[in-house]
Amino acid sequence: MKTTIKTLGFIGLTILLIFVLTKNKEIRQLKIQEQNHIESLDTLQLELDSLKIQLKNILRKVDSIPKPINVKATMYHPVEAQCDDTPLITADGSKICPISVSEWNWIAVSQDLLKKNGGIFDYGDKVYVKGTHKDGIYTIRDCMNKRKTFQIDILESIGTSQYKYDEIEIFALND
Repeated sequence: MKTTIKTLGFIGLTILLIFVLTKNKEIRQLKIQEQNHIESLDTLQLELDSLKIQLKNILRKVDSIPKPINVKATMYHPVEAQCDDTPLITADGSKICPISVSEWNWIAVSQDLLKKNGGIFDYGDKVYVKGTHKDGIYTIRDCMNKRKTFQIDILESIGTSQYKYDEIEIFALND
């Protein structure tokens, strides 16, 4: 009987030992899984932080997109009849070649658009013109007569046909 009790005790201890070893193995596997999950979460956190930075950069770019200014557009030639008595010199002092100035993308703006009169532009500022047959980037080099408001005048070489647009948009490109 003692042997039976010892055998049963030994079997019980063996079963208990196998149970404990199995549970220890499961615990180790769960700890490894937990560590893997923690590493995955760390990776996801790094990716989330990177995405937040990218989003901030995108929002900063969106905030810096220029707002359109609605104006009329006409064109002018560098001649006394359409300018002043010095048609080959712009208001900022730039000299004009009357034959090739169309290629330079220079404009005059109405005086209300100039900073010195409460506007947002200075001579030399760049604007994007949208809504004409010559959309593109232009440099402000001249100003128009005081009676004109919210208008631009595109400087063209002598011989270019007259044109006019009643509704176009310009975008300030200088910060």
